[in-house]
Amino acid sequence: MNTKELIHSDFQIKEVEAVVRRDAFTTIHVHVPPYETNILRNLFGRENVTVFERPSKTTITPEQEYDRLCAKYGHEVVAKVFGEDDGDRLMEIVEGLMAEGRIPNQEQVLEKALEPEEIQEIKGAKKR
Repeated sequence: MNTKELIHSDFQIKEVEAVVRRDAFTTIHVHVPPYETNILRNLFGRENVTVFERPSKTTITPEQEYDRLCAKYGHEVVAKVFGEDDGDRLMEIVEGLMAEGRIPNQEQVLEKALEPEEIQEIKGAKKR
């Protein structure tokens, strides 16, 4: 997939929960895309950021993600983590996460191909 295919498209990618210990008295919980935890670790120290998997997803617009992170954390911090390439490395990471989300499992393929009554028949047959 090239970057031109991503323009003005929103995608669902997995998100993680990051528990950030900001200081001795402050701990925050944030839900962010997995690559954003690299920035949090850079800002607060690796030992102060704990990451947990979440079953939910978040919506991103890939071509705007670099700008969103720069607006949130500052260009210097984002460039330090992802490099001075105007978001090319970040885009590769985002594309990798989007590709993971595109692999359909067998049940999703069946549900798209069959009518709801046929799905119920199949599920009923599995229970027997």
